Amino acid sequence: MKSVNFQYKEGGQVPDEVGLLISILVRYPEVCSVRYLREQHALKFQFLLFASGQDGHLPDKIRDAIDVFHQLESRPMKLCKTEGKKEEDFYRLTITRDVESMNQAEVGLIVDLVKGSSTQELVYDEMDLMEDELEFQEEIIEQILEQLQESELDKNLVAVREDGRVLVYKENFRQVEF
Repeated sequence: MKSVNFQYKEGGQVPDEVGLLISILVRYPEVCSVRYLREQHALKFQFLLFASGQDGHLPDKIRDAIDVFHQLESRPMKLCKTEGKKEEDFYRLTITRDVESMNQAEVGLIVDLVKGSSTQELVYDEMDLMEDELEFQEEIIEQILEQLQESELDKNLVAVREDGRVLVYKENFRQVEF
């Protein structure tokens, strides 16, 4: 499988795992942050919702839907953890999934489930991408996920949005928890 070949402005190639996190946040503006957890070889998605009308069952509903998806796909999961936490006026929903059993269709499903099954208002950046750009980002996500299923990374990464940009950092989870 060929590399995606993201490039830095100053030149040089962006590692594929960084490209994956960037593509997820570009394609799915509803995702607040995404992390790669080296120890679990997993992706951790975080969504932010306004806390009014909080649905405490939302993590369980999403977990159940992901379970059904994997039963239909006949692909067993190693890790599927969903949790929600109220923080002042917001509700933080976290979904952690192993990379080995994940694909682009599931990433889209997770975002659609959060958007469609919540009575709360989702906090996200407005993005106006053309349909062909959305499809291109989905192809990148699928390709890099397939590559990562066969290899593990040697570092933890986190990607967040700030002022309309996507920023990716190496992270030491013993010191910083988001």
